[in-house]
Amino acid sequence: MNKYHSHYIKNLLIPCLVFSIITGVVSSLFVVAFKIASSHVVELSEKIYEKVRLEPQFLPLLIGGALLMGFIASLIITFSHSCRGGGMPTSIAAIRGIVNFNWIKSIFFLPVSALITFLVGVPLGTEGPCVQMGTAIGDGVIHAVGGKKYRGWRRYMMVGGAASGFALATGSPITAVMFSMEELHKTISPLLFSVVSVSVIVSQLMAHLLSALGFGSTNLFESSLLPALPLNLIYVPIMIGLLCGVCAILFIKLYNLIDNFVRKKLKVLSVKVKLPIIFALVALVGFFFSEILGSGHHLIEHLIGEHRFETENLWYLLIIFLLIRTIFMMVSNTAGVTGGIFLPTLAFGAILGTICAELFIALNVISEEYYALLVVVGIVSFLGASMRIPVTACLFAFEALGGFNNILLLTAAVAAAFIMVEVSGLSDFTSTVIKSRAHEIHK
Repeated sequence: MNKYHSHYIKNLLIPCLVFSIITGVVSSLFVVAFKIASSHVVELSEKIYEKVRLEPQFLPLLIGGALLMGFIASLIITFSHSCRGGGMPTSIAAIRGIVNFNWIKSIFFLPVSALITFLVGVPLGTEGPCVQMGTAIGDGVIHAVGGKKYRGWRRYMMVGGAASGFALATGSPITAVMFSMEELHKTISPLLFSVVSVSVIVSQLMAHLLSALGFGSTNLFESSLLPALPLNLIYVPIMIGLLCGVCAILFIKLYNLIDNFVRKKLKVLSVKVKLPIIFALVALVGFFFSEILGSGHHLIEHLIGEHRFETENLWYLLIIFLLIRTIFMMVSNTAGVTGGIFLPTLAFGAILGTICAELFIALNVISEEYYALLVVVGIVSFLGASMRIPVTACLFAFEALGGFNNILLLTAAVAAAFIMVEVSGLSDFTSTVIKSRAHEIHK
């Protein structure tokens, strides 16, 4: 063994394996525990809202509880700025060195703040905190184990931890590897691929072991293989993709408007005032419309399930849900409420896909057996366009949503949506959120 090869094994290969394995193991333990706690909190939230709907005299108590939870959440994010807003933009900004990042506070205070968000039912997801916790764990592994000698591995491990968190949250390890390169690090290298792959594989093995022992589930959606749409109908997913691209443009512009309004018009209000107001409004609206509460996971499962929405006011309700969820998610994220934006984004795409599916079925363009497929087309098209992660969106469709029979069609739909946003010249949604967050912190 020559000197160069010995140096390579000692200073690159061994640290890569050791730090990545530790990151994967610790990430799985923390994230799985957080997911289990989140599921229990969401169930409790649903029971509380159901109880209040049956006995409306408790509505003032519900609003008062939401105000209190909002105030507690404001205290947490005031103490720990790393807990503000969506976990993915925060992780990306930290990995790129745009904002300061406290890994200890992110590990211990972020889950508490997120659980408060889920208890009230604010339309934000669990995947953001999972990614940020993974990022913090990767950072902590280097600080705690690596010391100053291996400080150069810090951002690699942060990416590996973030990818592990994403894989654990979505049950999509291959998508997580691509997500780390396409979105988190914006580059591909053998060393980065090795770090991310080992971290994700180890975290998934640990998650499956914990699941076999009765601790949590590894899947985000219980989906089956979707039927193959004939190629002569390829124009259908392309049209849905174009619509999702237009909606993604409007989505990003609306976020900019809301962000400017919250930061400029409401700058006189402290976070200790804004968060209680937001939480109380969510509780009030959620009392009337349960579909606007939570991350949108149950809504997506319902829309892609075997049973379609059976109501005379389908179009009317879907548009209402879309608008209300969009506004609440954007206002909450801009104000700094802890929670993810990935699942809510999927929910927006699912609603758009459902509207298109109902339209094409009503026009006898396609049969009802392709209903779920068109909903999936809406999900991945909007995801790929709004966040500018087309490859990740396609892999997510194949890996998590049963799209293997429609690889060409789904890719065409995502490409159509992505090109629409590219032509507009707008920044992607995640970059827009990061820019706003950096501006607020630097101010």
